[in-house]
Amino acid sequence: MDSSSSSSSTEPNFHDFLARLRNPASADLVRSIKSFIVSFTFHTTNTENDSRKLQDFLMTMKANIREHPLWINCTDEEIDSALLR
Repeated sequence: MDSSSSSSSTEPNFHDFLARLRNPASADLVRSIKSFIVSFTFHTTNTENDSRKLQDFLMTMKANIREHPLWINCTDEEIDSALLR
């Protein structure tokens, strides 16, 4: 997905988010997401800890995405929209 699509009149959605993740430039973000998912398979479920880990991960990913070249022109609202849908 090129930068012109991020400035379109429609709000980015989850499909836009996935399209950007498919871009080879997003390999570092994809690795982080996969690593997070795998980390849950090695631990016993603990609702409180898992909730904290998820919130920490989402805050870290939001910061990483905000600084990433493929999302650099997106507003916080656009990033939130893509992440939370």
